[in-house]
Amino acid sequence: MDNKLIPHVEDYYKIAAFILNYFGTPITHDTDLNRKIIERMKALRYTDNTLATEIEEKRLLRRKQPFQKLINRNLLDFPEMSEEQLKLFFTGTYQYCQAISYLAEMLNDDGTLNIEFLKDQSHILKFQVRSRHVARKSYRCFIEYVPNTSGCEGISRYFCECPNGRRTVGCCSHLAAVIYYLSYGRYLTKIPRPAEQLSQLFKNENMMSVIEEDSDNE
Repeated sequence: MDNKLIPHVEDYYKIAAFILNYFGTPITHDTDLNRKIIERMKALRYTDNTLATEIEEKRLLRRKQPFQKLINRNLLDFPEMSEEQLKLFFTGTYQYCQAISYLAEMLNDDGTLNIEFLKDQSHILKFQVRSRHVARKSYRCFIEYVPNTSGCEGISRYFCECPNGRRTVGCCSHLAAVIYYLSYGRYLTKIPRPAEQLSQLFKNENMMSVIEEDSDNE
């Protein structure tokens, strides 16, 4: 874009938005879900993350305890949610899609997960989740839940030590992936893996090398 046009970007945006709203079709037709999401966001926007405060005061992040691998038969009393309820909990489809994508990255070829958990309090779970962006780095997540329930209200509080982990409107990707799996994903016949074909392409051992072995000598 020409620098001379930058002062007019807002006007162009308004014109484009008007044209889309007037002539275009809605991106989503689920107005009832959208209304619920807006109501939930308004209700939670001034809510403090009391679980984060409690964890910091009790110094639970400093406590070293052994984790165990999360498998399908663990934590069966965790609240169940439908796809729509998850979108409501995540306050939209973006974090829902992020949860699926992130969870797929943590899935091994045999279906096992690279997630570890610890249950040292009655209904507060502690998870260790690998970072999406930094190798060898993990984040610790905490989830307080109401056993054997369903819907968003079954998860009462949550916190992650990542930069976005204190938010109460929606949640970070680390928490979203864990919640998606425990409340919905593990009950599916197969967990979606959006980039599976691309991953297999790079794993193909028969791919021809572009660089010759002795090319450095030339």
